[in-house]
Amino acid sequence: MSQVPPIIKKRLRTLESRAAIEELRANYARRSDAVFNEPGNASAVALADLFTDDGVLDLGPFGKFEGRDALINAFENLLPQGTKWSTHYIVNPVIEVDGDAATGDWYYLIDSLPAGEGAQLVQFRGGYSDKYVRVDGEWRIKEALTRYFVPPSE
Repeated sequence: MSQVPPIIKKRLRTLESRAAIEELRANYARRSDAVFNEPGNASAVALADLFTDDGVLDLGPFGKFEGRDALINAFENLLPQGTKWSTHYIVNPVIEVDGDAATGDWYYLIDSLPAGEGAQLVQFRGGYSDKYVRVDGEWRIKEALTRYFVPPSE
């Protein structure tokens, strides 16, 4: 039986990591929507579980949340106050893996219905710049920085 060359093992581990990070971001999109569409502690904890215990989510004008307790509070109590419903589309990943650390850059389109009477659907376009770490064999979000794209005016 022949042995797998180290370079092939490294490539395979990198591809597996990339796939796991893409699934992590897909779960972020779905669980973010659940925070608004099915608010409560269960959806907040499920979303926070995708982050490291000291994870950071920077949503720009919507707040910056650091650490598990702050993330759960934001997902359960703060963010749902302003949004009644959302759906996240996250695409175009550029992922760099370096052992048990990685970075990712993504585009997003978010359809959102603000809370309140007479609210109308709004769309957010932008991107995420992320840092990831592997914790106990699982990839987690260490830091997610949000940026917003504004179309040029006429």
